[in-house]
Amino acid sequence: METLKYNLSILQDKAKERTVKTQSIEYDIETLIKKLDRNIIKLDPEYQRRHRWDNKTSSKLIESLILNIPIPTVYISQDIDVDSETEDDEFRYSVIDGQQRLTAIKNFLKNLYPLEGLETLSELNGCFYKDLPPFLTRRLEERSIKCLRIDSTLDAQVKLDIFERLNSGSVKLEAQELRNAVYGGRFNNLLKDLSKNINFRKLLQINNETPKDNNKVKKMEDVEITLRFFALTNNRYAQFKKSKDRGFSNFLDDTMSEFNNLDVQALNALKVDFENTMEYIVLNYGGEIFSKYKTEEDNEDEFHGAKSKLLLQSKFNIAVFDAFAIGIHDALQEGVDIRDKKRALLDLFFDKEFYNSVSGSYLDTNKLKYRIEATKKVLGCRGVLL
Repeated sequence: METLKYNLSILQDKAKERTVKTQSIEYDIETLIKKLDRNIIKLDPEYQRRHRWDNKTSSKLIESLILNIPIPTVYISQDIDVDSETEDDEFRYSVIDGQQRLTAIKNFLKNLYPLEGLETLSELNGCFYKDLPPFLTRRLEERSIKCLRIDSTLDAQVKLDIFERLNSGSVKLEAQELRNAVYGGRFNNLLKDLSKNINFRKLLQINNETPKDNNKVKKMEDVEITLRFFALTNNRYAQFKKSKDRGFSNFLDDTMSEFNNLDVQALNALKVDFENTMEYIVLNYGGEIFSKYKTEEDNEDEFHGAKSKLLLQSKFNIAVFDAFAIGIHDALQEGVDIRDKKRALLDLFFDKEFYNSVSGSYLDTNKLKYRIEATKKVLGCRGVLL
């Protein structure tokens, strides 16, 4: 009985401590956009995913707003007391749930996309915000959005918990989107910064003029590939041991956790290392070096016999990235001259075992280690296990 009372006391304290205090508030769209523009509300806190709605989905939301169809409540956290004096560029609130909706509204009002795919108001298809008749712009600007403001006393972890609970029934978070939420920190910020590197985007076949249109960017796959680079270079790939309970995703999680503890000087060194490697690869191997090829026999004639040739399968393959990016980086770290090794790397695709290592279940431990080791051997690295 004493134990029960003790447990009830603990439960009571926890319930009191973790109870979320909220306040309902409504903003008309015009006011809401002004708050976003003035940095009063932060639209993309660290735990949020990148904007993933296409124009058609965004247009449906705008149509719903014009027709006064109810939309879900936006959740915002109060980060700074509304009555306190702060600098002009300091956020008072951050969006916990509703980022996709608010971004769609803001982008339309900024004339960044035309309406498309509308059925009820099909006459508006092709129209930008500036093209709408005055009565519709007034209706849109005066439409109110219901917001639920969460008390400022909550710590960051509680906000993350709320974010995960609110998003549990929506579009599934990709692996790196979840890491972005859970492992926020300086290394996480560095990964997002490096994923925008011009040379890196060129190698990933991401158009530097329109990166937001690329699915790798929308789903933060570019950030995850940046993380893979740090997780596997400097012989770290040898640490990966797949088990029943822990796979490669867990290995990347561990890397996030470990590298978030690095100091500023160490992170700056990682930044320079990554940027120099990507620049070297583009200059010496071209922008399509992470392509995947398969072999096909070329029937010449009865005197010369058949000869195999390489056929392009894709201009970017993540397993090929593992092999070539890590191999090239580690060779450069050892001071090996690898400027004329492009042909040798492409010839690896004639090796059936190497081709298999970049195909199928490419996260298999043996496949991962084989493709990196095979690449390092071709490049002339020391300490190769093969």
